[in-house]
Amino acid sequence: MKKTDIGIKKLLTKSDLGNLSRLLLPKKSIEDLVLPVLSGTKITIWDVDTQSMHYLVFKFWVSSRSYVFIDNWTKEFVNRRSLQINDEIGFHWNSYKNQFDFSVLARASSARDQTP
Repeated sequence: MKKTDIGIKKLLTKSDLGNLSRLLLPKKSIEDLVLPVLSGTKITIWDVDTQSMHYLVFKFWVSSRSYVFIDNWTKEFVNRRSLQINDEIGFHWNSYKNQFDFSVLARASSARDQTP
């Protein structure tokens, strides 16, 4: 997956990595790219970097009026891929396979990388 092919890009926040096991998704991107294809169900996500298949549930959370991937986000992505705050991730809808392709686009700089 090329960086230019990404349909949804997001810098991870503390909330995305917490124990609620969910990734908050950009509302505008979801309304434009995902809603025409999905109807709030379990979806397939192919991890391009590790060549592995995973499943998350796509849902609209009424309380925050936002779209999320839930159900094993923390286990299948945060922990397995050691995701950190400010890592940049990407999702691309693969219409040929009816799945999302996922990739870590950039890792956040660590504090030790910033020391002179």
